Amino acid sequence: MRLRLWYELAQAKYSAIYVCNLIGRQRSILNLFNLIITIFSTAGIMGWKFWNDLPIVSCIIIAIISLTKLIQPHLIPSDKQIEKLDKIADFYYDFYLRLEKIWFDYENDRLSEVDMLEQFQVLKQTEREINRLVNEIHKSPNKKLAKLSEIECDNFFKKAFNTINHE
Repeated sequence: MRLRLWYELAQAKYSAIYVCNLIGRQRSILNLFNLIITIFSTAGIMGWKFWNDLPIVSCIIIAIISLTKLIQPHLIPSDKQIEKLDKIADFYYDFYLRLEKIWFDYENDRLSEVDMLEQFQVLKQTEREINRLVNEIHKSPNKKLAKLSEIECDNFFKKAFNTINHE
C-alpha cells in the first residue's frame, strides 16, 4: 500500500502541474485569437484605405473571421472552459497536499497502515467529481505539455524528496 500511496502522490503532483501548464497554453491561445479578431474586426477592416483597390481580399478576410468566430468553441478554449480548468488545478493542488500529509504521517509512524488506508480511501472518493469535469473538458492529452509536465514533476520530486522513484 505504501507504493500505491507514493504512486498517487506522484500522479496528483503531475496532474496539478499538467493542468497549470494547460491553463497557461489555453489562455495564450485565447488571448492570441482575441487579439487577431480585434485587429481584423469586421467593423474596422473596411475602413482601411488600401482595401479600396482589393475589395475581394477584404471580403475574404471578413468571411474567414466570421467563420472562425462560428467554429471558435470547437477550436479555441472559452473563458468558461478555462475557469473549469482552474477548478481542476485547485482540486489537484489541494489533493496533492492532503496526500502528502498522509504520506508524511505514515512515513513518520503517526498513522498505522489501517488508518492510512482509511484516510487514503476517503480522499480518493473526492476525486470522483473532479474526474467528471476533467472528462468533460479535456478530451485528449497534449503530448508536448505532458512531457514538459513530466519533467517538471520529476524535478520537483528530485528536489523535495531527493528521488523520483521512491522505493
